[in-house]
Amino acid sequence: MLTSAMFSKYALVSLASVLAQFQQVPTEAWQGADPEPFPEDFPAAVGLFAADLEKAGEIAKAGGSDSLMIVRNGKLVYERYWNGKSRSDVQQMYSATKSPFAFIVGRAIQSGKVKSLDQPIIDFVPEIKGEGREQLTFRNIMAMESGLNQSRELDERDANAEHSQFDIVLRRSVAHNPFEWYHYNNVGYRLLFTALERAMGKSIPELTRDEMFAPLSMDGAYWVGIVRAGKHMGYQSIRMRPIDLLKVSQIMLDGGMWKGTRYLPKSFIQELETAPGPEANPSYGLFWHLNSGDFYRSYFESEKIDGQLLPGTPDDAIINYGNGGQLIAAIPSLNLAWVRTGQNIPSTLWQKNSFVTELSAAIVASVQVETAASKDVEWLAYSANEQGHRYSPLKQINRDNVAELEVAWTHNHGDFERGGFNMVAYETTPLAFEKRLYFTTPFGRVHCVD
Repeated sequence: MLTSAMFSKYALVSLASVLAQFQQVPTEAWQGADPEPFPEDFPAAVGLFAADLEKAGEIAKAGGSDSLMIVRNGKLVYERYWNGKSRSDVQQMYSATKSPFAFIVGRAIQSGKVKSLDQPIIDFVPEIKGEGREQLTFRNIMAMESGLNQSRELDERDANAEHSQFDIVLRRSVAHNPFEWYHYNNVGYRLLFTALERAMGKSIPELTRDEMFAPLSMDGAYWVGIVRAGKHMGYQSIRMRPIDLLKVSQIMLDGGMWKGTRYLPKSFIQELETAPGPEANPSYGLFWHLNSGDFYRSYFESEKIDGQLLPGTPDDAIINYGNGGQLIAAIPSLNLAWVRTGQNIPSTLWQKNSFVTELSAAIVASVQVETAASKDVEWLAYSANEQGHRYSPLKQINRDNVAELEVAWTHNHGDFERGGFNMVAYETTPLAFEKRLYFTTPFGRVHCVD
């Protein structure tokens, strides 16, 4: 008996075997200087606990990651690589490419060559006329709510037919009204390649080099083309350094600004973060997954899944996911962004209690609780601070209940055994920093208690 799970695996393997006949070829890379992608700082300087960031790093490493990097308040505070990778290595971003690609759409609108997100694609690609495809626009395609037919069976049929990405569009009819039904749809996405090439008069690689790679100093970045028997069939995705993908998140946080220069209008960034069809899927904007919905849709079958996409992460978080676990995320309320790349992710974005959920929650947990007196919670110097005010705003233990405290645990620093109980008097002023207590002993030992 062939179960649904077995069928899914069979369909993916069958489709992969067909796609293997297509050759991926690099296009011309942009080469240029990028001396300081982000200013760097210590986690504590931007309100993050370094120990908790390391815990997030351990989760990432155990989950087959090649890289993890985190930026807060515009400062790079965490950057790790595994499996022989380094900052200079470009990595294939698969569907995480959709986030930077959305910027190319924005730049085309900014240039005036595309009127708006609501301009019909048929204005640039008249060949799509028929089968209801006249309703396709930049917005409804980027929302995955264009109504264009989509299923795994159609994907496999079109791959077996060995058509180009554009020819596949002409084999798909429209089944729903715009914003009426959500279904993750790469065929519609790839139609935008043709639309932008015609609108801007440049190939997608040329357009991306001019409008994104060069302005954002994405050294070594390039599009991967798809060729079969010497014929151009379309494009796969962008290969870029993870730190360049992180720039995309930072621009989202900064409302379209990059290093003090306006790269995209703030209004366009807000469009990307808004679900245009909340009844169909409140958890998807324009080429960005949103964490603000009370349900989301699965990737293959578009099944409704109740709950937040990323429990344990703030509601305003946005994220994108590429095959193998290429992840780009931004959390405006925390002014924090992160990127993870790799190939062997334990579970996908859409699964409950996924690796993505765990990693995101661990990164969020590193944020220090900020109050009006947050800087006074830590005891960073003798008498608390340089002014010696000897005050802490913590109120859980006070004069009324201190006599009721019971011993929960003890720590033996060891000096009494060395010098004898009657030979030493023990006094110390501990320091509290990033959830750890530091103190010295009579014989000059320094202890750290987590």
